[in-house]
Amino acid sequence: MTRVRVFAPVPSGRAAAQTPTDRDRLVDAARAVALVVVVAGHCLMAVVAWPDGIARVGNLLAAFPWTQSLTWALQVMPLFFFAGGAANAISWTRHRARGEGYATWLWARADRLLRPAWVYLVVMCIIAAVVTMVAPSKAAEPLMLLTTQLLWFLGAYLLVTALAPWFVATSRARGVGMAILLIVGCGLVDAARFLWGWPEAIGLVNFVLVWAVPACLGSLRSLGVLGRCPRWSLAVAGVVGLVINGVLIKFGPWPVSMVGMPGEPVSNMAPPTVVLAIHAAVLVCLLTLLDAPLRRLLQRPRVWRPITGINLVAMTLYLWHLPVLIAVTTIAHVIDVERPVALDASGFPVPDGWAYAGGSVLLWMVYGVGVWAVVRLMWIFEQVPLPWWDAVPRSRRPSPSSATLVAIAATIGVGASSLMLSATGLAGFPGRVITYAGLPLNAAVAIGLLLVSGSAIRWAGAARVAGH
Repeated sequence: MTRVRVFAPVPSGRAAAQTPTDRDRLVDAARAVALVVVVAGHCLMAVVAWPDGIARVGNLLAAFPWTQSLTWALQVMPLFFFAGGAANAISWTRHRARGEGYATWLWARADRLLRPAWVYLVVMCIIAAVVTMVAPSKAAEPLMLLTTQLLWFLGAYLLVTALAPWFVATSRARGVGMAILLIVGCGLVDAARFLWGWPEAIGLVNFVLVWAVPACLGSLRSLGVLGRCPRWSLAVAGVVGLVINGVLIKFGPWPVSMVGMPGEPVSNMAPPTVVLAIHAAVLVCLLTLLDAPLRRLLQRPRVWRPITGINLVAMTLYLWHLPVLIAVTTIAHVIDVERPVALDASGFPVPDGWAYAGGSVLLWMVYGVGVWAVVRLMWIFEQVPLPWWDAVPRSRRPSPSSATLVAIAATIGVGASSLMLSATGLAGFPGRVITYAGLPLNAAVAIGLLLVSGSAIRWAGAARVAGH
């Protein structure tokens, strides 16, 4: 059994020093920057009031609508999928060069993604069950709903990862045409939602199509296709994308904000829309235009070392920062040091005067320390094998074709269960049922489906590894 060292330091210095000379540092930097912006953004945007002792969560961007245009620069989650698409393309190409199959490759990618998620879910389910028993449901529900909100990423990312071999093949054959077709597909899904009167659930398809756009562009980067594009064409594509988004937002149902706003009838994030897909393409165009100066910057050890460290703890940081924010916000309320907040005419929390800014500085400092401590405690689970999960299955080895079919079906199961968990939260766990996009959802059922689906990927891929 592997010994787990509690509070182990992150070996960012050693990892930075051992970086291969041919590694695409810009991809790692894009992932790290996207993650830092997400972690900081959630803290900056969260505005919480406690009328009658019940948390009511608002958004700073909703309180000051003019700030929503800033999300056109600060919505950088597509860069995470762009980085993943590039990494997956490289990984798949090397895997095929060794003559290995699809199921073993997908298992290797899923293993790294899901391992820290299992630890997170075990801890959070225990906490949720205790909270359900001891706290009034109305008081606990608003914040416990947030505990699984970010798990949509697991499903969307793994579904897009499963498409990497297709991206590699089409990138070589069709170049940027595949990314354009994906954007058109996103637009058709939105048309079905907003123009043709299809059920709202059709929008869930865009959880794959929209995030496939930056992943496909990442594959194009890893294969050198983007690097061969003339700079003027990238600039034109970026400007055209901005203009199209401006027209869609001006004359269509899409909101200005690239992140979700409380109470809005349409969100560009949940489910994602064609506006977000175009935004992703614009970001990639800009990043590619800045490639040369950014590469030079990333050669500096003082710049590269923290980026390496963030990438080593990426999933831990992503999963745990929101529970830390929930805990800090709740403790601040309990000890009566919360920021002054009022309710607007719609009942949403808004900052109440300049004292809010002063209180925010203290909250951000405590939040930062809390995130650092929890990441330092939990990051090791990204690296150490988990009992059973990382053990080789003892069951009969499946054939390559059977393994591929099982891996694909199980990946769809992981995607569906992750989206279910993202919608349900852990409030009232394990019995609470909610309705999302017209579908009844339960967190315990979603976790069960996630476990079964993840185990099926493990069976299909790990068994092939054992028997080659």
